[in-house]
Amino acid sequence: MNAPSTHRLAVDLGTTWTAAAVVDNSSPRMVELGGRGASMPSVVAVGDAGELVVGQAAERIIAMHPDRGAREIKRRFGDTTPIVLAGVPYAPDALTAALLGGALAAAGVAAAETTVVLTHPANWGEYKLDLLRDVANRGGFAATELVSEPAAAARHYASTGRLSVGDAVAVYDFGGGTFDAAVIRVEADGATLLGSPQGLERLGGIDIDQVVFSHVAATLGGALEALDRSDPDVRRAIQQVRLECTTAKEQLSADSEATISVVAPGLNTQVRITRDELEAALRPRITETVRALERAVASAGLVLGDLVGVVLVGGSSRLPLVAEMVGGETGLTVLFDADAKSVVVMGAALGHGAVAAAGGGAAAAAAPAAGAAVATAAAARCPPSLPAVQLLFHPTQSFRRRRPHPRRAR
Repeated sequence: MNAPSTHRLAVDLGTTWTAAAVVDNSSPRMVELGGRGASMPSVVAVGDAGELVVGQAAERIIAMHPDRGAREIKRRFGDTTPIVLAGVPYAPDALTAALLGGALAAAGVAAAETTVVLTHPANWGEYKLDLLRDVANRGGFAATELVSEPAAAARHYASTGRLSVGDAVAVYDFGGGTFDAAVIRVEADGATLLGSPQGLERLGGIDIDQVVFSHVAATLGGALEALDRSDPDVRRAIQQVRLECTTAKEQLSADSEATISVVAPGLNTQVRITRDELEAALRPRITETVRALERAVASAGLVLGDLVGVVLVGGSSRLPLVAEMVGGETGLTVLFDADAKSVVVMGAALGHGAVAAAGGGAAAAAAPAAGAAVATAAAARCPPSLPAVQLLFHPTQSFRRRRPHPRRAR
């Protein structure tokens, strides 16, 4: 039998990013997983000695040896087909366990003294949940808890006073690899899922990256396709172009245009992309996410007017078009944090009863300075062309009920 735990470690093993939070003196804090911030890339690679390496170190290996690493492992979780790295087959759950081990090492706590809390999509069935428990068991943790990503997000907002016990809220989770929508009711001891979650398996940040990459390829008129992909230098160059596309996508959350450098054998140029071009390509897909959100609400036996608002989580939700369309289509207040990637893991780190302990208003009164910082950071990302959508409000402000959107009230 494992010894009682003295630490609590929450880990969000996302498709593109992994984040972790540890509880110190009953207060959760983010764990620094890499040199570029609290999160690390959900990337695993084989090191020179045959060991598994994660995060930025794995990124560096893949840059030189693309066949030695893997990305988007979460999309393969539960798949019985192995992922081959450097000629060696690995089960997707084994690579997931490596990511969890990296988070544990960064947290600096002993597994045998730690309760690990792992997040998961709300629509995962028992097969994947059992496999996720097995990943934790291999780590030797004192105890394991699983919490759905939307429930963790709601728990986080309730603990800060922005939601109250009894509130029903829609969670719009637009992450790196998938989109999920769910309706959650805040309870005194946590959050309860209402109805059936709805999702789009192949829609996330990496798919938006592909939209940008396709724009680059089309602009260059076939020059990228003409490159010899069997050439290791070309493969590395294409990988760098894809990274440039990701950077451009993120830049367009704040700027009206971005430039992608394309440097490959026989090719050295730049491609410009504007926010309008990206939004035109994405608008139909974001419309699909809003329809999925509406289905989640209907499955809960509710209408939009029964909700206090929509919580945006996941890195892809930072695109200004997302808040514009979600707020405009639903008529509901939209809420997000400056760091949308941390919401889920910070909520997961909270134990049962944390919502009741926060007491709503007490937490709200405690953090005005932090709220101003979040509002300022978010305002820097929001274009002046979106004044009609309530993208921002003070992070310590609770949702206010609004009348149903006229189009939905019939």
